[in-house]
Amino acid sequence: EHPQISCLNAVFSVFIDVFGVYVVAPPSAPLELVTHSANVLAQYIDNDADGVPDDPAVLEHLVSHNFVVPVWTTATREAFLENIRGTYCEDNTGMAASMYYDEDEWALGGIKTAGTWDGNLEEIWHVVSVGWYASYPDYFGDDVSFSSMLTDAMDAARGGRFLSIPDQYPDDAWYTYDDETCDYVCSAHEYFYWILMANFGALDPSITAKCEQSQDEWHLCSRTELKQLDVLAFDLLNNHGF
Repeated sequence: EHPQISCLNAVFSVFIDVFGVYVVAPPSAPLELVTHSANVLAQYIDNDADGVPDDPAVLEHLVSHNFVVPVWTTATREAFLENIRGTYCEDNTGMAASMYYDEDEWALGGIKTAGTWDGNLEEIWHVVSVGWYASYPDYFGDDVSFSSMLTDAMDAARGGRFLSIPDQYPDDAWYTYDDETCDYVCSAHEYFYWILMANFGALDPSITAKCEQSQDEWHLCSRTELKQLDVLAFDLLNNHGF
C-alpha cells in the first residue's frame, strides 16, 4: 500500500519509494521490470549515486506534487482512471508519463548489456523533467508565452520558432519532430529528452541503433555532434552548474 495516498491502492499493489517519488504497478507487472524502472528513476535523481539527490529543488517539486511513475498496461490505466473519479487522486497525483510492460522496450542491465534501447530512458525522464521546468523556468521553462534557454535552443534546432508543426522543416534543422498532436510545449519536452540522450552518450552508434532509427526526428547521435552543432543546448546542459 502507498503510505499516504490510499486511493492509489485500488489498482496498484507494488510501490517502490525512490527518494519520495513512487514507482507503482499492479500485481500483474513483472517485478524485475518495475525494479528496473525504479533504478532508472533513481539514477536520474541521484546520478552520482552518493545517496543524496543531485538537485533538491527538482525532487521537492516531484514529491510535493505526488508524482508517481506507473508500470502498467492500457487496461490497468483505464481501470485506474475510472477508480479515481471523485477521489483525492483525481486532482492530486501527477503522472507525466508511464511504462507499459506489455508494449514498451526494456533493456535489463542497461542498453550496452542488453543490446537494445530502453523506453525507460525517455518515459521516466518525462516525469523527472517536470521538476526541471518548474524549478528553473529561465533555463528550462516550457511555457509557450515566454522564451527560456531550452526553447531558444529548440527554436535554433528546428530552424525557427514554430508554434505548431510546420509543413516542412528547414533543410538545415536537426530536430524535426513531425507528430501533429505534439504542440510547442510537447515538442520542447521531446527536445529536452533528445539533447540529454546525446549529451551523456546514450545515442552513441557503437552502443545502439536508436539514433539511426530516429532520423525523422533527431539527427545528432553523439556528445561531440551536440557540442559542435547544437551549441545552445550543449551550453545549457554543461556550463550552468546543473
